[in-house]
Amino acid sequence: MVALALWASPLAGQTSTVDGQVRVGTGQEETGGASVKLYDPQLGLVDSTMTDTQGRFYFQAVAPGDYTLVTSKEGYYTKEQDLKIRIAMAGQYVTVFLTPEGALMKGKGKPEVSAAELALPPKVRDEFEKGKNELKKKKYKSAIQHLKAVTDSQPQFALGLEVLGVAYYRSGDSGKAGAAFQKALEQDSKRGECYIQLGLIRYEQNHYAESEKYLQTGLGMEPDSWFGHYQLGLTLFALGDYPRSETELRKAEELDPSFHEVHVRLGNLYLRKTDAAKALAEFEKYLRQDPNGRFAVRVREVVKEMRTAGVTPPS
Repeated sequence: MVALALWASPLAGQTSTVDGQVRVGTGQEETGGASVKLYDPQLGLVDSTMTDTQGRFYFQAVAPGDYTLVTSKEGYYTKEQDLKIRIAMAGQYVTVFLTPEGALMKGKGKPEVSAAELALPPKVRDEFEKGKNELKKKKYKSAIQHLKAVTDSQPQFALGLEVLGVAYYRSGDSGKAGAAFQKALEQDSKRGECYIQLGLIRYEQNHYAESEKYLQTGLGMEPDSWFGHYQLGLTLFALGDYPRSETELRKAEELDPSFHEVHVRLGNLYLRKTDAAKALAEFEKYLRQDPNGRFAVRVREVVKEMRTAGVTPPS
């Protein structure tokens, strides 16, 4: 019997592979040169690599277990996310989204943000600039000290709290980062992107129900956020809510048709729902849209196996 999963189940004791791509928040492919490191909580660094010119990376011979994937590149915020490798999977596909430095500090160009910063007392505004500069230099401890001084002095300064959250996140303290983002929202509850950031943090911490809540709230304010819908689709998939996951992934596809790999996600979702016909349709759509894509060779092999097994797409 030919396995219809995108990655067939390995025999006990076999290792797995990790394929992925680094992309920026807009959905455009990363231009390469990002550092990707795989950490084991007990053993430390397991392997490291650099992305190619299309943002792609690959790890082989990865033993089943829980890992942390750390991706960094000059000019972008470092991203940490959990990665679970299970014996039932012969391979793992990962998409990493990097946010350009300063993107979370610009308040999307809203006039009230600029006015709030300009309204700071001169000494506090100088402290805020020092904090941002230290953050750009990746001197997180110093950045946090400056930014804490700002937010302690001006607890209603939402932008300062948001940047403080970024500094905590960059330093690896997701707990304090989340608390800072929440405080920022207490001062400015209409910052949809801030809710989405909280949703991402909760997803990375495997708190999927909370992730869903934050993402839903953020999308209520930013309904055209392609990334928000895509992330909500992943969160719902993790929760086992496949119908709603499908809806969100479809919305992400509608908002950003250039992100062809969403069809791989949809194909695997249909396989989880034991609907091989629809899975085949998604895999073939991916091949039509991105015939030379990172996963084209593997998907083409799976499509051939599925066709051989008698699977046909819906008419």
